[in-house]
Amino acid sequence: MFESRFSSHMALFMIRYGEIALKSPRVRSRFERTLGSNITSRFIKSGKECRLEFERGRIFLWADNEDYAIWVLARTFGIVSFSKVLETTSKPDDIYNLAVDISKPLFKKGLRFCIRARRSGEHKFTSMEIAKETGSAVFLANEHLQPKVDLTNPELEIFVDVRNNRAYVYTGNISGPGGMPLGTQGRVLGIVREEKDIAACWLVMKRGCTVIMATDDISLLKPLESWNPEPLTHVLDGSDDIATIARKRRTDGVCLGWDVETFDKRSSETEGLVVPVFYPIMGMSSQEVGELVAMIGA
Repeated sequence: MFESRFSSHMALFMIRYGEIALKSPRVRSRFERTLGSNITSRFIKSGKECRLEFERGRIFLWADNEDYAIWVLARTFGIVSFSKVLETTSKPDDIYNLAVDISKPLFKKGLRFCIRARRSGEHKFTSMEIAKETGSAVFLANEHLQPKVDLTNPELEIFVDVRNNRAYVYTGNISGPGGMPLGTQGRVLGIVREEKDIAACWLVMKRGCTVIMATDDISLLKPLESWNPEPLTHVLDGSDDIATIARKRRTDGVCLGWDVETFDKRSSETEGLVVPVFYPIMGMSSQEVGELVAMIGA
């Protein structure tokens, strides 16, 4: 009988990242550690339990609070997507049985379904073979409901991911924000004077930058709090000009939520800057910026 490596009451999530995988082994390892730290620090601060395990291209998270884990992972930069999974051995019979157990509560009469399988490591079966045999097992277990196999437009997809001596079965993915882990790039000064500046800072954070917020209205920063594993660092945007604040804070760049019209009116504010200036929303429409602001604060 298969036994989980951690307590059975903990939910297991498989986490996928994107750009990190393109880095050299040394840089990838550092970015993975930063991503892991960004996840676990939130659990520690909230008094909730979690465990992380790293494999090439994947991170596995065991969490004692499923809803909180989903909330954290959906707001952690560097995560492309994640899935709640059930774990078993790589033995075909164990995979078939687990897929059947997962399918039964989800089936209804005439349901169109398919199996998507992939594997890594050495096995006596191919991905196509494990998908075919798992599909047969699921079909036969629910035959009384007259299921239909549909690889093009299924109502239910069951995924099987075989990785060395273990296999993970699940039914869908949840999107993360993508980008790079927060804290893997430089320090940027974000000028926040109105809502659209929030969108600009969020986009820079998505690229892995630590953002020091300069604002005269701290309430504007609230939507960004849930995206930062640590308390936001902010300074009052008082009488100092942007160049002076950037110099005092020793930032590597400045982020401004300016569109073309704002740039034409206020470009003189960036005079004296000796660090790069980023305009992340320059090419976005007002509607796109508004939708992004709403998503950030949701």
